[in-house]
Amino acid sequence: MAEKKSPPGMNMAGCMPVPDMGSVSSVMAPQLKMMESMIAQNIELLEFLKARFERDQEMVNQLSETADPMRAMTLWGEFWQRTASDYTAEMTKLATSMTGIAERAVRSATEEGEALAKAVGKK
Repeated sequence: MAEKKSPPGMNMAGCMPVPDMGSVSSVMAPQLKMMESMIAQNIELLEFLKARFERDQEMVNQLSETADPMRAMTLWGEFWQRTASDYTAEMTKLATSMTGIAERAVRSATEEGEALAKAVGKK
């Protein structure tokens, strides 16, 4: 017995309509926004680490050139104060960024769901 076939692109698994490219784009757009945010956050963190490691290297150089133990202790104390301050500031920025990304994730999921529902609802 001959099986009735739908024209290509008309439905998925015989029951769901296949979204057109515009619909696929609207479903993917929220995902791309999330990915951009996360990549930007990773770049920020890597820039911080680069600067932090450069300061660490400077400290090692300064300590190696310091003959006076009291001066070395002063340098060492200042280094740890700056380090703690740098990491505190970076963690604050990271926490703020993560809050923004979490909010975007919720918006993204909502937008993606709406776009998918709209795409599948098209005839």
